[in-house]
Amino acid sequence: MEFIKEFEEAINIWCDGDIQGTIFDSSDENFYEFVETLSLISKYHFQPNEIVNDNFSFIANSSLSGGAHPCSSLECRKKKLNQLASFASLYADEVYIQNPFERIHLNHHGTFREVERQEVLAGIANYFYLKPIINSGIVKYASLSQNFCTNHSETIAKPLLESIHKKEDRLVEALESYLLKNCEVIYGIKDGVRDHPFFEVRGPEEFIEHGVVYFHPHAPVPSKFENLYGNKLPHVFSKQEVLSSGILDNIIGPIVDDLSAQEWHSTLVGTSYLCDNQAKIKLASKINSKAYSANSSAFENGLKHHLPAIYSNDLSVILDLRNKEEEAFSVYRDNLNKFMKASKSWNDKEVSSVFQDQILPEVNLINKKVKDWKVGVRESISQKLLFGTATASFGLYGGVLPANIGEIVAAAGGASAIGVALMDYNKTLKEKNEARKNDFYFLWQAQQ
Repeated sequence: MEFIKEFEEAINIWCDGDIQGTIFDSSDENFYEFVETLSLISKYHFQPNEIVNDNFSFIANSSLSGGAHPCSSLECRKKKLNQLASFASLYADEVYIQNPFERIHLNHHGTFREVERQEVLAGIANYFYLKPIINSGIVKYASLSQNFCTNHSETIAKPLLESIHKKEDRLVEALESYLLKNCEVIYGIKDGVRDHPFFEVRGPEEFIEHGVVYFHPHAPVPSKFENLYGNKLPHVFSKQEVLSSGILDNIIGPIVDDLSAQEWHSTLVGTSYLCDNQAKIKLASKINSKAYSANSSAFENGLKHHLPAIYSNDLSVILDLRNKEEEAFSVYRDNLNKFMKASKSWNDKEVSSVFQDQILPEVNLINKKVKDWKVGVRESISQKLLFGTATASFGLYGGVLPANIGEIVAAAGGASAIGVALMDYNKTLKEKNEARKNDFYFLWQAQQ
């Protein structure tokens, strides 16, 4: 794949074997040129298709793209990337992930903080983790930077931006009201040092990963924190203090930006939304009620619970099988999509029900048919071998057959019987043909 070759050549040329050192030790100017190069390469190689199947073409949210929100730990990022890879390899035609290089490239203000350099390092690590599925053409980098002529800028871009901004305002208001009622904000200082303040926000896991998140202001600490030093710490904020501090903006802002980016891409390219929990799907439906939305978390949970052997497979195994069994994959995926559409929702309960009630019985039926087939063939082989042996033995015992009957059987009838038996045994190699008759053959084969 040309993208893989060019992208890795750029990394090797710029970093010369020391990716981390290049990212953190280079000047702002050199760092910017490096990020710009990665951004432009990915944009060039992943232009949207002219015809998009919106049921199977998705734009992932930031967390499924390996982003820092809502949790920047490597463990959580990897978990989300696993969800993305499972969903993409077993369901999607293509999944666009948000491009960390483009985001930093376009938001350049002359000086880069450590957090931005860290995101580029994470973006490169995510690339190597997803490389097999990127190389397959299923996962692609989305570009949210689009060029318009004067006419289309006025007729397409500006009306869409205005519509998104209005929806953003409503979402901010709704999220702020919800979080204000359901969150607790605590202010404290780390290790008793006043120059190391932090916020601890506790609330519902549907919007706050793990139920708690910590925010540490970058130095120099904003002056508005000065009047908090006199309070007994840790200090629990009142609702008014929560509003005036703006701390909830750190939670609301990324959610709204994320959904806006998905709507922009969905409207211009024709992709569907891919989210990692039901709450974000509900928010997405408020922004764009016509867009098809899928829940990677529900999909992953259904696989892990009902078809664990498939979920635990190495990604390359699934991708190779998908390439070899392209028609079987399409048949299985179309049937799965039909069930998902009928369920009206991608929540954990309904997706689990689809796997348990619709798909698992089909996979079990394939296993039964293949087992019955094997048993039938083995019995047939045994009967033919037994019949040939018994006939020769009886004749020799009764003196009816000539003394060299053993040689005759071996040269003629016996060889024929053995030949028939071998032909029957060869039928056991055709068990896949029996399994292939089922619409969910692809899943069955993925378990083998």
